[in-house]
Amino acid sequence: EVDVVVSTKSGVGLSLQFWQSVLQPLWTVIAEQSSDADGRESPNVLVTEDAQSVRKFARRVGGSEGKSAGEIAESRTIILLSGDGGVVDLINGSSHDESVLEQRQLLLALLPLGTGNALFHSLHKPLGKTEDASPLVLGLRTLFSGVPANLPLFRASFSPGSRIVKFTPTTEEPLGDDASSNPLHLEKEETRVSHLFGAVVASYGFHSSIVYESDTPEYRVHGDKRFGMVAQELLRESHPYNAQVDVRHPSSSSASQWETIPGDKHAYVLVTPLSNLERTFTISPASKPLDGKLRLVHFGTIGGERTLDVMMKAYDEGKHIGMKWDDGHEVRYEEVDEVKVTVLEEDERWRKVCIDGTIVDIPQGGELSVRKEEKSGFNILV
Repeated sequence: EVDVVVSTKSGVGLSLQFWQSVLQPLWTVIAEQSSDADGRESPNVLVTEDAQSVRKFARRVGGSEGKSAGEIAESRTIILLSGDGGVVDLINGSSHDESVLEQRQLLLALLPLGTGNALFHSLHKPLGKTEDASPLVLGLRTLFSGVPANLPLFRASFSPGSRIVKFTPTTEEPLGDDASSNPLHLEKEETRVSHLFGAVVASYGFHSSIVYESDTPEYRVHGDKRFGMVAQELLRESHPYNAQVDVRHPSSSSASQWETIPGDKHAYVLVTPLSNLERTFTISPASKPLDGKLRLVHFGTIGGERTLDVMMKAYDEGKHIGMKWDDGHEVRYEEVDEVKVTVLEEDERWRKVCIDGTIVDIPQGGELSVRKEEKSGFNILV
């Protein structure tokens, strides 16, 4: 079976247009020319209606709705016209029960119609250097001629009392006639959570604060400009995030061997299996597509000017790696099996962690733990 998921709110909202104008006609032509009459039958199409559409779909096809292993389709291809958020919703909406994982064969295909498209750009990085083609053209080539490979995941676990935080539109009408005030009509929604699965990034500090604050009503009203505005404000404040960061390395002979990163003030703690968070933002240059290795990028409280310099170097093919300063600060970069962040902040503003774009509030003294997931249950076309 083939499903096409059209995420209408991803990126700048071009997914439906791309499906109707490009992929659907292309699919029809290929189906007409295919010698295997049943090989290219019309796909099932899901056009998302709200933020829960993909998760509901995932529960239905991914074995979370109480279906027995025998009732789950043996083989299914899901074509995502979305950004990283569609992948995240699909992964977390599906069952991760071992009996289901053994039976389920979900194959994902990505067409990059989100904002950052970290997973797509990291998987296609080798092609990006040799092919003079747009990301969507590369995505179409992979869809029709790619091969399946296991998609590595990580598991992020949270202390009791942790909550997913997001802002959702209210049903109330705005008081004024000014349409620009509409984005302000959002309400904060919190949901208890014990763990999430991810394929892109887990972070605490500067990165997670940008993701969280740019989604608040105060900044949403500014549209796409909000990301730069939030970053500038956070650089100006240069808040020292109060936390303890512990690392377990692959070379550790025992699961109990942890190293504590010196100091209790941090600026940037980021764990990822990917090389790129955006097409030109290379946060982890040593990461190879689908190698399944987690890497940590970390630096302490180095101030706004240096932090900006680190970010700019990441846009310059990952040249931030190895940066050091005379006062002993450096950009720390290493492969890890697991990272634990104990959040010690009193102010909830500085207690937010980011898992593939989802924001989780950790209670004071609570913990985020990130480790590799042994079985993912997902393949992806590359």
